[in-house]
Amino acid sequence: MTETGTPAAETTAQAKPRRRARFGLWLLLSLLLLVATAGFGVLALTGKPLRLPVWAVAEAEARLNAALPLSETALSLGGVEVTVGTDWVPRLRLENLNLARRSGGGTILRLPEARVAFDPAALLRGALRPSSVVLSGASVRLRRDATGRFDLDLGGGMAAKDLGSFAEVLDGIDRVFAAPELASLRDVTAEALSLTLEDARAGRVWQVGDGRFALLNAADTLGMELGLTLTTPGQDPAQALLSVTSEKASSEARLRATVERVAARDIAGQAPVLGFLSVLDAPISGKLNAALDKTGQVAALDGELRLAAGALRPSPESHPIAFDSAVIGLSFDPTEEKITLTDVQVQSPSLRLSASGHVYAPGVTQGRPEAFLGQIAFAQVMVDPEGLFTEPVTFSQGALDLRLRLDPFRIEVGQLTLLEEGRRLEARGQASADAKGWRLSLDLALDAIRHDRLLALWPVSAVPKTREWLVENVQEGLLANVKVALRLEPGQEPRFSLGYDFADADVRFLKTLPPIRKGHGYATIEGNSYTMVLDQGQVTPPKGGAIDMAGSVFSVLDILQKPAQAEINLRTSSSLTAALSLLDEKPFNFLTKAGRPVELGEGRAELTAVLRMPLVKKILLKDVSYQVEGRLSDVRSDLLVPGKVLTAPALTLIASPSGMRISGAGLMGAVPFEATYSQDFKPEAKGRSQVTGWAEISPRAEAEFSLGLPKGALSGKGRGDFTLDLVKGAAPQLSLSSDLRGLVLAVPELGWRKPAERAGKLTLSATLGKPANVQALTLEAPGLSLRGSLSLRPEGGLERARFSRVQVADWLDAPVTLTGRGKGRSAAVSVEGGLFDLRRLPDLGGGGGGGDSAPMRVALDRVQVSEGIALTGLRGEFATRGGFNGSFTARVNEVAEVRGTVVPMRAGTALRLISANAGGVLASAGIFSNARGGAMDLQLAPTGAKGHYRGLVTAKDFRVRNAPVLAALLSAISVVGILEQLNGEGLVFNEADAEFRLTPAGIEVTRGAAVGASMGVSMAGTYDIGSKRLNMQGVISPIYLLNGIGAVLTRRGEGLFGFNYDIGGTSERPRVSVNPLSIFTPGMFRDIFRRPVPRLEPQG
Repeated sequence: MTETGTPAAETTAQAKPRRRARFGLWLLLSLLLLVATAGFGVLALTGKPLRLPVWAVAEAEARLNAALPLSETALSLGGVEVTVGTDWVPRLRLENLNLARRSGGGTILRLPEARVAFDPAALLRGALRPSSVVLSGASVRLRRDATGRFDLDLGGGMAAKDLGSFAEVLDGIDRVFAAPELASLRDVTAEALSLTLEDARAGRVWQVGDGRFALLNAADTLGMELGLTLTTPGQDPAQALLSVTSEKASSEARLRATVERVAARDIAGQAPVLGFLSVLDAPISGKLNAALDKTGQVAALDGELRLAAGALRPSPESHPIAFDSAVIGLSFDPTEEKITLTDVQVQSPSLRLSASGHVYAPGVTQGRPEAFLGQIAFAQVMVDPEGLFTEPVTFSQGALDLRLRLDPFRIEVGQLTLLEEGRRLEARGQASADAKGWRLSLDLALDAIRHDRLLALWPVSAVPKTREWLVENVQEGLLANVKVALRLEPGQEPRFSLGYDFADADVRFLKTLPPIRKGHGYATIEGNSYTMVLDQGQVTPPKGGAIDMAGSVFSVLDILQKPAQAEINLRTSSSLTAALSLLDEKPFNFLTKAGRPVELGEGRAELTAVLRMPLVKKILLKDVSYQVEGRLSDVRSDLLVPGKVLTAPALTLIASPSGMRISGAGLMGAVPFEATYSQDFKPEAKGRSQVTGWAEISPRAEAEFSLGLPKGALSGKGRGDFTLDLVKGAAPQLSLSSDLRGLVLAVPELGWRKPAERAGKLTLSATLGKPANVQALTLEAPGLSLRGSLSLRPEGGLERARFSRVQVADWLDAPVTLTGRGKGRSAAVSVEGGLFDLRRLPDLGGGGGGGDSAPMRVALDRVQVSEGIALTGLRGEFATRGGFNGSFTARVNEVAEVRGTVVPMRAGTALRLISANAGGVLASAGIFSNARGGAMDLQLAPTGAKGHYRGLVTAKDFRVRNAPVLAALLSAISVVGILEQLNGEGLVFNEADAEFRLTPAGIEVTRGAAVGASMGVSMAGTYDIGSKRLNMQGVISPIYLLNGIGAVLTRRGEGLFGFNYDIGGTSERPRVSVNPLSIFTPGMFRDIFRRPVPRLEPQG
């Protein structure tokens, strides 16, 4: 029992000192706690920080490292300050915090400063649990590879391990905050944060300073918020706020991004679904809400983006297409990879639109879409690119199918349809941009549009001069089937193709010409050429009515040429007056230059006019060249040739700046012609023109021009080449020439006629006034030649014709004047000088026929009666009625005066000469030069043979003196008394007569006799006029007063007794022979010794 009590006592004794020891420790701790509490209270009351000594910092490092959930990391501190706030929450300020791997892998995080607030409740439990962390000056480098996975660099110079995808990053953060050591941590804030994001997928690096990061750790969620401010020199700062809320029980998260003036390319680089924004150079403000699935991919997205002033600029080298603002409301369905555009608004100087639609982005869920395929519906569109159109182009609705590729940039329009006021525009094409600039291929089609609206759609820079011409010269009109193609290449002129039909258009090809009204046709631009073709349209000139302009063409041969050259091909169909009225407008002024009115006549005109001019600001008339060609039909004019009606079934017209020609065949009155009217446009030629060609010469031509030719003078049909000079205010001047083929010309009064088959030459110069006046007329034809002039009566017919020389065959060569005596009467003839040969005078008619007699007043220098016998100084008056007849006075061979008459006979013209000086006549005729005085009556009757006459001459009371032949006869018969009488006062013959035949070769005396008181002579034989050779024979009877008693038994001039004689030789040297025995032969037997009478040998 004792033993039991002894241990108990020992135990009691030992327990007393231990209780004392525990009391001492408790007292010490209580004192320390009291001191700590007092210090804590002092810190809380004063708010002053307490800087821990080194050993305390080391202890703090140890405690913090023990509290870190990452066992492979180690934390070091440069210094620690302790503060207690008024909320009695203890806080540590850690300086130069450095987080590194324990294995020596390098620094993970380096912070200039970190402030940590601890959970007081955990501290009372003896646990160090942070409740709040504030980081200052942190530098974070975040890398995202092409697959979307992240690496993190917290500023220590060593990248952390692969953090995985965004979802994996969120899950990792959830795990970290699920650790007991961080169970009390409610928020983590990073101030003055420097963030660098390297995005391999976008190919860009972003650096942001002065950022702010906040993490809120709730019971079920984890929220993060990152605020960034981006500054760019010269621009307003951009801000971005990114909020992420993650459910701890799930890998899903919600993301909200709010941006203010963030570059479109920056947003596009972070969100592949918004990759189409990468081609915009503009700041964006707005909000985006996204739901992330457990894989970290976007499960849903919606939001609204507001774009401030910027530009579409796919590449730095491409010309920016500016806009003022834009709004995009959108949502995204990743299952269909479909972006729904709930609202799109664009405001810019060049484009305003309101649209909605959807875009498919294949491959966007894998982080890089292949393309964006869009279908857009437009509620309103206004297009007005700077410098492209003259005024905005608007549409009230439309639709667009397109495909957009970003690398390289290329947009393809499958179909664009725009509608406005019943018109429909359809387009397709593509555009791209690269380092060289923009490329565009666009095709447009319009079903109908007003002309002014098309010009509004026509790009100002595309063929500007052609466009300017259309603006100025095409008014109004409705266009249909419009086809437009535009091609742009960097460094090249735009290529523009256009085609359209137009109706009811007013087209003015040239400012100086009247416009074409109600024009229908089509126009095209093909290659470098622009062409407008008019199928229907009219021009109304000042006079003549409307002109049909169908078929007219306006073209620019090379729209790239500077300046471009336009060609206008006008085709007209109208009345002649309308065509001439148009051709009298500038630049033509054809009729004004010609000094003629446009109302030249009646008819139709089909013309083609080609005008060429430069397309410059101001076109001068001297810059316009033109060529006009045409056909005039059914022409009738009484003005072209005054006093004459000109008609033509068809004429051709050719005109240019140098002149105008109208040519063709027609009738001048009833006279056929073919001619060319020429008008020179030189200033000195104003009012002057010319007509050249040929005209018919025929009886109807003579009647048309009232030439007054005798009936029958002209028949058949020939032609003459003429030139007609027309001078304003003066009578036309006519020049005519003809070879006279086909014409029968006749002057019955002259016995002349030209057959139709024989040629000749006619030239004529005339003034076609009222009356006409022929200044020069030359006619050369077989058997007739004349030169002269003539004038006509005002009422028609011949007034006077003066011919300086008229040659008719070989019988007339004289100046002749014809004086008209009225219609139907032969002209009076006046001959002043010249030669007339009776030997060659043809049969001018005979038998005393009726008809009008042409009076002739003749003063001829010479009338050749026969070889060696001529009548000179002949003055007479003749008529042609019934044949050539009349009386005259003259001298024989310029010596002996005679009076004569000519009368027509069946065989020709007979001549009778009467003279009171028979001896003088015989002497001057070269027949017998020794006769003196006496009266003579000579009659010559034509035989029908040319130059052959039968003659009868009688003479009375003439004297013969010193006649060699007669003297020789008298000597031969030794009649001395008679011979003395011959050599004295001469032998007197009371009467003499002879019958003879006169030919061109000589005189053949068939019977001749002369009787006087002293002697009688008979004679027969020949006298060669050319050689003056005599071959005569006869009988000489002396003392004829007695001897002549037996004449009843002999021939006249022979007595009962006489001597036969023969005379030979020449008249200058005669040879006389006498047969003296013949005296013994009575007259009745005298022919026994008489030889045959000499005869002239027949001619030809």
